[in-house]
Amino acid sequence: MRIKKNYVTLFLTLLVFYSFPKWVSGQDYSWWNTHQNWDGVTTWDNYMIFSPAYFGPNALPVPFSEKGKVQNRIFIRFYTDAHFHPGDKTQDVGGRLYVPVINGVIAVEAWGIIQEHYQMTEEEAIKRRVRNQKAGGFAVGDAYFATVFNILKNRKFPDMAFRIGLRTASGGKLDDARYTDAPGYFFDLSLGKDLDMGMKNHIRLYGMLGFYSWQTNLPNNRQDDAVLYGLGTDFHFGKNMLGVSMSGYSGYFGNRTLIIINPKKPVVFKDRPLVLRLKYTHWLGNWKLGVRYQSGLHDFQYQTVRLEISYYLSENFLKFKKKKNSHHGS
Repeated sequence: MRIKKNYVTLFLTLLVFYSFPKWVSGQDYSWWNTHQNWDGVTTWDNYMIFSPAYFGPNALPVPFSEKGKVQNRIFIRFYTDAHFHPGDKTQDVGGRLYVPVINGVIAVEAWGIIQEHYQMTEEEAIKRRVRNQKAGGFAVGDAYFATVFNILKNRKFPDMAFRIGLRTASGGKLDDARYTDAPGYFFDLSLGKDLDMGMKNHIRLYGMLGFYSWQTNLPNNRQDDAVLYGLGTDFHFGKNMLGVSMSGYSGYFGNRTLIIINPKKPVVFKDRPLVLRLKYTHWLGNWKLGVRYQSGLHDFQYQTVRLEISYYLSENFLKFKKKKNSHHGS
């Protein structure tokens, strides 16, 4: 009898042990079920709104411009951002690597967020339809890869460069609306022209026009297509640069009201973000220090401050490496 009692006790202990996490999980998700009027069938990710207005600041950002040129120097950059939003406070650390394959002609680059920390209010979590009531923690970001081709350079016409870029699905925390867990791509044509101001000072005027696309969860529109655009001016004086630009993309839906699974909560899609960027940089030898302020003007509520540091290799670095390899070969 004592042996049987021991088996019964062990069985009940294991039952409670394995059932308790599921019960707790059910308790947590019941909050989501109530606020999103769950139909009892559809998976939670189909309720989410794959638009820049309903995700974190790094999920569907407005791409930067190449300013009509392919640079001549390899550089590596690290940066940290502080994003301010009424319902979402986010900080991150990221990096960028730029490598000219052929100086001034073709370059490849990669960039992305290495680590992101965030904390959302419950009100914002409900608005974004996230899975967790206490949405906060850490997330790894998406990785981006791009190739830039020079088309025109140092002619009477403005410099011209073509870029094609890919966003991977490496980002995490879809359940907290941090990253979309789906790939995207973009390509654009940028133009730039230097205006000489004398005394080693000049102004660079530039513009960008292209196409930006990302996957959604909408049954009849699995992809959102957008026109990518931007204009900017950089003022170069000595070792300093002060830049101002305005960029954005205009998605297919705009401010159309859509029913995404939940008929009781139709949403305005908001896929046309517009941002204003102000940037200052200063050269210290091969190092470049920078600070940037970004303000969301439309369909993007974040205000962002960025600090960055870059290291540039010599223009002759690749040439020297090729010569060294050729000597070894002989």
